[in-house]
Amino acid sequence: MSAHPLTVAVYSLELVRYACARVRFLDPARALGGRLRLVWGAKSDGQNYALDSRAMDEADVVAFQRCFPMRETWPLVERALSSGKPVVYDVDDHFEALPDGHPLAQRMTPMLPYCRELARRARAICVSTQELAKAFSDVPGRVAVAPNLIDERIFTAPRRTRDDPSRPVRIVYAGSPTHMADLDMIAPALTRIVEQFGDAVELYFFGCAPRDPILAARSRQLDFFDDYTAYARKLVELAPDIGLAPLRDTPFNRAKSNIKALEYGALGVAGVYSDLPPYQNPDGGPGAFGPLVGPDPGVWEKTIARLVTDAKLRGKIAARARGLAVAEYGLSRHAQVYLDFYAGVARGR
Repeated sequence: MSAHPLTVAVYSLELVRYACARVRFLDPARALGGRLRLVWGAKSDGQNYALDSRAMDEADVVAFQRCFPMRETWPLVERALSSGKPVVYDVDDHFEALPDGHPLAQRMTPMLPYCRELARRARAICVSTQELAKAFSDVPGRVAVAPNLIDERIFTAPRRTRDDPSRPVRIVYAGSPTHMADLDMIAPALTRIVEQFGDAVELYFFGCAPRDPILAARSRQLDFFDDYTAYARKLVELAPDIGLAPLRDTPFNRAKSNIKALEYGALGVAGVYSDLPPYQNPDGGPGAFGPLVGPDPGVWEKTIARLVTDAKLRGKIAARARGLAVAEYGLSRHAQVYLDFYAGVARGR
């Protein structure tokens, strides 16, 4: 094993520019400088997929990601499970707990039996959070947590060219269109913020626009970027003063990772987060990355308003969040956890 890089065949329906492929596989492998070699077994033009079963032949470990297991792909999964090679199932969402009405719910329903079967038979399951690990507590294989990490190369704190105290405070909500229900939860608070502060604030929705036409008219909307590098560059360009990360209290959201806090934190942004496991301090106490708020829109309004009016507080929160994101979750420092996991699986641990 030590004479050559550890080779992992990866089968994923995530395009290589997507965040899930980048964060869970491609970025850690790059940061490891050739010690972890990936063979991508699913190629796509964005519409159709070509699956290469030969990718697993040269691999030490075969990994399947997220919603790859389904009726159409199961023969390839079965081949891997029967090959004698160690198989890993990498999951970063609690698909069994998708709430009714979630954009992924209908598509995932027919896939879930195949996901369960792979989880039951895999040598190991790799998840992104301790909360998600609990969802697999009944499987016979090993369940390991490899946390999502932040790529400091692309999430860089912008040079603050907007320090004029007379300029508007820029508030940014960044999230994919799947977060509409989460955004709805704080929409009343944001409406009152723009009413209260007027031209003293700028409100941006990046990737998920509000349903409320009044709020939409008093804010700026940017389309979602599915290219993770382009998304990071745009967030850097926006240079938020305040970042928002609301989540409704659902089993699905409780199992999510703190990736939004890592993105805001690495940029040196003062974030406001839902008081749920992804953002809670494991040791209790206040949020490590920024204020934690429950579901009450009134409390969101008060918390955001305080940050709007207190630049020193914003700066203190932002500096602490950046230090924590880089030191505890920086890709360059912590990618080794992925190599350790896959090497352990290859050795039968």
